[in-house]
Amino acid sequence: MSEILKLVGVFKSYDGKNNVLKNIDLNIEKGEFIGIIGQSGSGKSTLLNIIGALDIPSKGDIYFNGENISHYNSEKRAQFRNKNIGFIFQFHFLLPQFNVIENILIPNWIDSGNDSHDKKEDALDILRDMKLEDIADRDSQNISGGQQQRVAIARALINKPAIVLADEPTGNLDSKTSSQIYNLLRDINKKYKTTFLIVTHNPEIAALCDRVVEISDGVIK
Repeated sequence: MSEILKLVGVFKSYDGKNNVLKNIDLNIEKGEFIGIIGQSGSGKSTLLNIIGALDIPSKGDIYFNGENISHYNSEKRAQFRNKNIGFIFQFHFLLPQFNVIENILIPNWIDSGNDSHDKKEDALDILRDMKLEDIADRDSQNISGGQQQRVAIARALINKPAIVLADEPTGNLDSKTSSQIYNLLRDINKKYKTTFLIVTHNPEIAALCDRVVEISDGVIK
């Protein structure tokens, strides 16, 4: 494996005084499946936001494939996110005015501004992998919670991101569906060599990751 992401001496403060993240050094290899654990308020989500270029560090540097991205302006960060990062959250955030396949295609519309046949085929391929091709034209609010989370995962994958950041992706699901979602993420990780960073409070899921990063009071333990 080769290094895809590197954080060097990263601090994050929102008031200029109290650091939510403190001197974070972290190397991530391409294709890793990493669990991030820690108590509420420990800095886990802040770390994901900084890695995903939703936020910038107060101090320190972030390198993606050797390029320092920590000082990108807001426009360049948005372009970087849409091209390289996929996001999966605890709540699926599907837009009710769009059907399933349209929800999946939204990141592509943002990226290219068009409605290409090729991308529709890509979306259908992802749905086939998830055995959900039969709901492609269904109202996105008229499917089960587990199906909605799978659609959110498909949306995160449509631009073929190098890294997927998942913040409690199974936190709103029952144990059986959580296990199914974990297995799906693992299948994607192996098939596409996609790097995954997963914030979780579920010790069973954390134990199945390649590596676990524990954060306590803004510091990696």
